[in-house]
Amino acid sequence: MKLPSFDQIFRGAIETLFRFPLVLCSAVAGTVSALILVDHEGPESPTVLFKILFASILGVSFLLGLALFAEKKSWSRSRSLGIQLAGVALLVGYAFTVPSVLASGPAFHIERLLVLSVATLMFVSVAPFLNSGEQNGFWHYNKALIFRILGSALYSHILYLGLCLALAALDKLFGFDIPAKRYGELWIITFGILNTWLFLAGIPGDMGSLEKVTEFPKSLRILVQYALGPLAVVYLVIVYAYIAKIMISWEWPVGWVSSLILGFSVTGMLSIVLMHPVREGSEAGWVKGASRWLYIAMIPLVIVFPLALWRRISEYGITEARYTALVLAAWLIFIVLYFLFSKSKSIKAFPASLGLVSLAVAYGPWGMFDISEHDQVRRLREILVRDSILVESALRKPSGPVSQADSKQISSILSYLHEVHGFEGIRPWFGQSLHEDSSGASQKWKSAADVAGMLGVEFVRTWPGGGGNMATFTMNADVSIDVKGFDRMKRFQYVDRGGFKKEIAGEAITFEFTRSLDTLAIRNMVGGGGLLQIELHSIAAGLLKAYANESVGNVPPEKMTVGGVREGLKVKVFVRNMQVRRRGETIEVNNISADIYYSK
Repeated sequence: MKLPSFDQIFRGAIETLFRFPLVLCSAVAGTVSALILVDHEGPESPTVLFKILFASILGVSFLLGLALFAEKKSWSRSRSLGIQLAGVALLVGYAFTVPSVLASGPAFHIERLLVLSVATLMFVSVAPFLNSGEQNGFWHYNKALIFRILGSALYSHILYLGLCLALAALDKLFGFDIPAKRYGELWIITFGILNTWLFLAGIPGDMGSLEKVTEFPKSLRILVQYALGPLAVVYLVIVYAYIAKIMISWEWPVGWVSSLILGFSVTGMLSIVLMHPVREGSEAGWVKGASRWLYIAMIPLVIVFPLALWRRISEYGITEARYTALVLAAWLIFIVLYFLFSKSKSIKAFPASLGLVSLAVAYGPWGMFDISEHDQVRRLREILVRDSILVESALRKPSGPVSQADSKQISSILSYLHEVHGFEGIRPWFGQSLHEDSSGASQKWKSAADVAGMLGVEFVRTWPGGGGNMATFTMNADVSIDVKGFDRMKRFQYVDRGGFKKEIAGEAITFEFTRSLDTLAIRNMVGGGGLLQIELHSIAAGLLKAYANESVGNVPPEKMTVGGVREGLKVKVFVRNMQVRRRGETIEVNNISADIYYSK
């Protein structure tokens, strides 16, 4: 194989620049913005760079779709640039919605960028083939895009790793001081500009000729017939077995099955689409028959999918993730109905419908962000009203202790609002600022724990993995503890079941954990001192009762503290971390970390 000369590479790069000038300008603008942001040191400050970066990320795919659409229509260069400049105007409008300080801005801006990115990528997929027909050309065009993405990513990674090795050599061999962030900046340049340029250079130029292409990659047939197909069958068997279990036990489906249904649907539909050009030929193998039955097999699944989601939504309300899952369920129903009853059965329906749905849910009162925020604020209001904390839109201190279940739900909602939307939706309830700097100099919100404290509610920080027979409890590290009256401290890290004994040299004092970690025995061997036993099992039982088997990361110190005094020995144990397992009615401590303060 003859390698291209430098002159050929240079001419190809210039041709690509001439073909997609605004796309490459968008890539350069985003790369420069990212480099400046990465290189910045010091306190955060408002900047237009986040706006440019976000708009540029969308601009690469959006402007590319517009350019390819105009190219397929054989528009003049001036008309093509005109529609792309109209796209630039839309991107500028989007940029004004992005905050100037992203670190203190709600995370939904990043999530909206991801949703809009899906919409623009789907636009690139269908832009040159928006008219009816030309399904074969559409398939080969998207095959070329996918292969070009993989190829340019491979070349870019090889170049990036080679340049990293060169920088490391300059650093280690010649004593150049290469800061660590230079490697990150090199990655931004490589994948922001070079990778984009390589990808654009391989996009087919003559779109019309793709309809006549008949070649089919053998690698795709092997992938579908021997990997994706069997995987789809495994998913289908598991899901149908679970549906049978639901029918027999007559119980609600759990939310996790939604992922399995989505996995089968995507795998099955991807297999059919990849084999589309040879679907009626001998090369298709089992795919030919499967394409006729796939959407019939999906009918029970698209019924169970929303039911499983609705159970989670009824318990915990709507969030962006659950809203997205519901939208995907509705999209799958549309796809099933379309391919069962439509005469055309165009594979363009996949990217076109998914792109339109992504664009539709990104904005508006029906969009995923507005609905999710309003639903969580509604849930919070109902809980606060029930506990008489919110009365006629005014806050009051709770008259009594708030139940642990309500504290957990309040904490969860406040954490969600803080991370995704901010507290603007609940700000009218408070008579004081919810920003860290009440003077308005900073727009950063207070922490969820601080806002819970303003409500008079214990903030409960939970994480996935709790709620089963195993739970982990960690003392709140942000709260100071009173150690007055003690002059010694011994720290024990992750003591496991099986027993542990430690004698403090020079102090004639021994600490011993029992094999089951139920008790800590402390013996003062000076002057015939006695044995002080500290019960740890009661702490474990109290934590499980208080938090309903949920793993919690900020337990108040008083719930994880126990002490005792005996014959001149004074001890206070602060359990910093405890892992507990429930076996029926039995409670077991698996491991424990503790700070022991004592005086003799």
